[in-house]
This record gives sequence, C-alpha cells and structure tokens, in this order.
Amino acid sequence: MERIRGKIVSAGIVSGKALLYSSQKEIVRLDKVSPENCEKEIWRFDNAVKKTQAQLKKIQQDLARVMGKDAAFIIETQSLLLQDSNLLNEINGLIKNSLLKAEWAIQEVEKKYRQLFDSIPDLSFKQKSSDISDVLNRIINNLRKSRRRELTENVSDAILVAEDLSPSETAKLMSRKKLLGLVLDKGGDTSHTVILARTLGIPAIFDTGNASRVINNDDQVVIDGLAGEVIVNPSPAMVAELTVKKEKFQLYQERLKAVAPLADVTRDRHPFTLMANIELPFEGDMIQAYGAKGIGLFRTEFLYLESGPRLSEEEQYLIYKDIAQKVFPHPLVIRTFDIGREKAEPGTTIRGEANPSLGLMAVRMFLANRQPLKRQIKAIQRANSSGNIRILFPMITEIEEIHSLRQIMAETSAELIRENRQPKHPVQVGIMIEIPAAIGIIPHLGETVDFFSVGSNDLMQYLLAADRNNSAVSYLLSPFHPAVVRTLLEIRQAADHIRKPVTVCGEMAGKCVPALMLLGLGYRHFSMNPLAIPEIKRIFTRVHYSWLKRIVNRLLDFSSRTEIEEYLIESLLKKYPSLFLHQQML
Repeated sequence: MERIRGKIVSAGIVSGKALLYSSQKEIVRLDKVSPENCEKEIWRFDNAVKKTQAQLKKIQQDLARVMGKDAAFIIETQSLLLQDSNLLNEINGLIKNSLLKAEWAIQEVEKKYRQLFDSIPDLSFKQKSSDISDVLNRIINNLRKSRRRELTENVSDAILVAEDLSPSETAKLMSRKKLLGLVLDKGGDTSHTVILARTLGIPAIFDTGNASRVINNDDQVVIDGLAGEVIVNPSPAMVAELTVKKEKFQLYQERLKAVAPLADVTRDRHPFTLMANIELPFEGDMIQAYGAKGIGLFRTEFLYLESGPRLSEEEQYLIYKDIAQKVFPHPLVIRTFDIGREKAEPGTTIRGEANPSLGLMAVRMFLANRQPLKRQIKAIQRANSSGNIRILFPMITEIEEIHSLRQIMAETSAELIRENRQPKHPVQVGIMIEIPAAIGIIPHLGETVDFFSVGSNDLMQYLLAADRNNSAVSYLLSPFHPAVVRTLLEIRQAADHIRKPVTVCGEMAGKCVPALMLLGLGYRHFSMNPLAIPEIKRIFTRVHYSWLKRIVNRLLDFSSRTEIEEYLIESLLKKYPSLFLHQQML
C-alpha cells in the first residue's frame, strides 16, 4: 500500500482500477522542403488544420450534449485559435520563407508561445498556453496521420492517471462520462480539467508530482478527495476505513441538501445572502442547485483572454442576457475585464513591466485603450432587459477613474438610445475594494457608486505587501491578521455610513471560520465558489448573530493573527460543539 499526496480540485471518494495514460508528443525532426514542393507542403498543412477543426467540432458537440451548449465554449475557444490569422500566418511564413516542413514550423511556433506564456506569472495565462499547445499538437498528429488509439476507447469505469491532460482530451473524456476519477502529476486551479471535473462531480487530485510513475495499470486505486490522498493498492483495513468515510461523506452531502430550503437567516433571524462566483457562462446553469441567490461575481476575463479583439458586442450581449435570465430575479454582477499584470490581448506583444502587480491593469489598461471596455459596457447595458444586471469595476484607486468610467457609460447609453436599443432598466454600478487607497474614498462615493465588493485576496496582498502567488510569503496572507480584521470593519462601516451594500467575494467568503468572522463584522452579502455555499449556509443558520458580533468585536483587542484565530475557533466550539460537524465526520 502506498499513499500519494496531492491537491484536491474536486471533492469525493472513489475507488477503481488505474488506467495510465501518456500523452506523448509526436517526435518531430528538423526537415526542410524544396522550393518546388513548398506549395504542396502548405496544402498539406491546410488539410491538417481542416481535419483538426472537424475533430474539435465533434468534441464540442458531444460536450454540449452532456453539459449544455455553454460548456462547449471551452472547446470553442480552441476552434477559434484555428481561425487566428496571426497564428496560422506565422506557421505558413516559416514554411514559405524558411522552407521548413509543416511539423517543424508548428513546433517552432508552439515553442515560442509556450516560452512567452510560461514567463507570465499569472495562472490564467498558463491555460492559454495549454490551449495553443493542444491545438498545434493535434495538427501535428493529423499531419502524421497518427494511428494512436483515441484515449476514450480505453477508458471504461477507470481512474485515469497521467502526468497531465490536454483540454481537448479532458473534454472528450468528460463528454462520454467514462471516468470514475482523475489523478494528475501536474494541473492547476484554473485549468479546464478542473472546471469540468467539478461540474460533473468527478473526484480529482492534481499536483501529485509522481503518481504516473508510481502507479501501474490495473492497480487498485482510491482517490480520497477529502484528505487529498491517492491510496495505491489499499489494505483491507484501509478499504473498510475509506468505505465508512465515503458513507459518512454521502450522508453529509444529503444533510447539506436539506439546508437549501431553509431561510437565509441566523438562529436569531439576522438575514444574509449567499451568491456564486463564476468564470464560464455554463456555470450559471449550476448555481441554483447549490442554493445561490444570484451571481455576485462573473469574472469575464476568461472570455477576453480566449477571444480578445474577436469578442464582439453581440456575442457578449447574448452571453450576459442568457445568464441574467437564468438567475432572475436574483442579481448578476458582471466584473469588467480584470486583466493586466503582464497580460495582454491575444496576438499582441506583451509589454514587460518592472512590477506588473502595481502596473497597467484592469480599468487602468482600459481607460488607456477604451474600445474593448466600451464594447463590453454596451453589451452589458443592452443585456439588462430583465433589470437584474449590475456592473462591477475592478482595481479602482481614485474617484477620477470612477468619473471616467461613468462618462464612458453615458456615451454608450447615448449610442444605444440613438440605435433604439436601450433597455428600460439602468445598470447599477459598483467598484471592487481591493486597493487600500480605495477605502479612503468610500465616504465620498455616495452619489457615484451603487454598491461595493470586497476582493479579499488582492486586498490582503496589497495591505500586507505579500505576493499571493509566492509560496515563500504565503504565511503572511492570513484573514486573521489584526490589520486585515480592522480594515474589513472599516470598509463595512464606511459603506454603511453612505447606505450602500457591500459584498465580500474573495476566498474568505467561502471558508467557514473567516466567513463567520465576516458575519460577525456586520457583513450580510457573500459571494463564493458555488460548491462552498451549502456548507456556509449550514454554519450561518446554526449561529446567533448577536453572540457572534460580541465575540468578533473582542478580536480587535488582540495583537496577532494566531491569537485572533485561536480565540475565535475556541469560542465557536465552546458555544456550538457540533458546528464543524463535517470535520469530525470525515
């Protein structure tokens, strides 16, 4: 028996036979073509592109049949890459000008893009690199007329173990529902694989490091997606233990379902609202099953990074309108493109910055280049026919930015009126509080802002001067740091003073103890990963707000994050011994 640790990306417990998969790339050698055969080589490349387009279309259709047409957007973004004239022209250029065979030209272009995206610290760009590599490698396979059997032919009620898995392979597997679980050596929280696994409820553990080298085909494997472990060839005693754990987890999930119909109030009738954070359009179909009262944060940068300048006003309008109608009468809060930190439009050169986290990003970027933002704002305004859409601007530093954004909204509204396309409902305007400087201007925003959203992840990063992507300083990023607690209280009090609602939409909102602290600080609106909603509702409905408020108020007297965290947890367990029941059960 062997245990392998990893990162839980989709919770659950499952056992089955292991199936190892190696997505080995075709070996490509440097080959040249003669000038007289150059046109034939370009024809050969064009045919491989067409074959790849047909394959992706089939995967897209299969995925849409199982998960809905919006889920197929994941593969549609790859299809769009094959319509990217810059990408294809670059490959054609190497074939024509350097007389390279198509396979080597593709590999050279893929290497260039991979190095470019790997140099960017932002995790969402790693997925873009994966998409490009996936598409280009599929073209190479089609050029070689590869006879390698499709992965899905071998998978039947198995736990797939691999070093990594490409987006198109993942989508094909998920669309055929042949997978029990998934174990990867690599992977990340922003990958398409994670999104699909969570959506279909397939237990998955990533970042194991060496699982594909330790596990053999047909080994009995158990994924413990609660402890973050993969157990290889478990002993009978371990199987019995995990069976009991699985039964308890299923019972726990049933109890969570019973929480959904309960009123959103604490035991002493203090109201709260739990909303969902989403990244992809199809996630809007799922959130009501978790008890979400709307979408408190729709991160739209995925749409932009995948399509960039190709993302038209009409395409955005249809996406936003569809989601708004699905969650009506609850709100849909659309955050405008929050890109930067060395991210740029697809097909453009990335301009290096000495400190990208303090540089040209989000509204700063789009106030300098307004056309993409105007297109997005106009689409949002048009989509608000149901009246439940709100617009949220990220990374606000000063009131001048808000005035400029309001001016753009006035311009786009005037254009819609002239075009006779203006909905009768105006769009409410909010800003994210994630830069500490924005806290100081809240008292002056009563006439210009309708609501606030606290981005706790970035707020802590900037407040504590600790990069949240740097593991060496991750210990500093504690929601219980005295400065964080006082800052959160200051934000809530300032928003209350001008009578504007404020929502917390960072990771704090979806974690039990930090969320209870926020509730005690007076926050009433929370937005989080949909999977966290049932558990947060369970604990909120079991506490007394009046008691929690007194306990949290005492936290202001402590001087360290350790003292604050220990006092809060001890007080909660003393008052409510079974509050964190799931931890005892599992």
